[in-house]
Amino acid sequence: MSILKKIIDKIFYRLFPELSIVKDKTIRLQNIKNQCTESAIEDNVFISDVHNVHDSTIGSYTSISPNARISMTDIGRFCSIGPNFISGWGIHPIDGISTCQAFYSKDYIFGPVFSEVNKIEERKRIKIGNDVWIGMNCSILDGVVIGDGAVIAAGAVVTKDVPPYAVVGGVPAKIIKYRFDEETIDQLLKIKWWNYSHERLKEVELHFFDVKEFIKQNLNHEEQH
Repeated sequence: MSILKKIIDKIFYRLFPELSIVKDKTIRLQNIKNQCTESAIEDNVFISDVHNVHDSTIGSYTSISPNARISMTDIGRFCSIGPNFISGWGIHPIDGISTCQAFYSKDYIFGPVFSEVNKIEERKRIKIGNDVWIGMNCSILDGVVIGDGAVIAAGAVVTKDVPPYAVVGGVPAKIIKYRFDEETIDQLLKIKWWNYSHERLKEVELHFFDVKEFIKQNLNHEEQH
């Protein structure tokens, strides 16, 4: 290994410590640290190792499993997110000569830059509602909005908005079914139980499998307020 290459590698690893060049010239993840930057995390949130959260918000009672990569994403309350979750990793145009960022982004950091301007909007915020369950190995593309109560099946790649209480799966993700009928969904969206106080959340536990009774007990209260 030449002295110049050693210097370049040293600089590269300092800038990107999570990347390591191995002998076969492939790139593997290594020494990934838990990072949470420029983000707002509410109380009672659990985030497992390993994670990288940037420019995001996470609501109370949400749990995030290991190996999460979250960027420019607003996550609601009571969400359950499985391992190997990725959200917000940028947009690559496919209608140009090349898909390489060096030709359309002046902010390209992995090599020479040929563009003096940003030709496209490379990032768009992602919004994940409340009480959303996301299975393992899921990816959410930039700009997607996932409604309250939705379920994202394991391995799904979500490229389009997901309606409230929809169950989606596949690559790209498509609607499989809805958790409840339309009337029940409308009523739950009016109640917004995820905004309840800690004490009042006991009502969710009390009527957990009796959705109709829960709605009956709580809908009038919300309409009066």
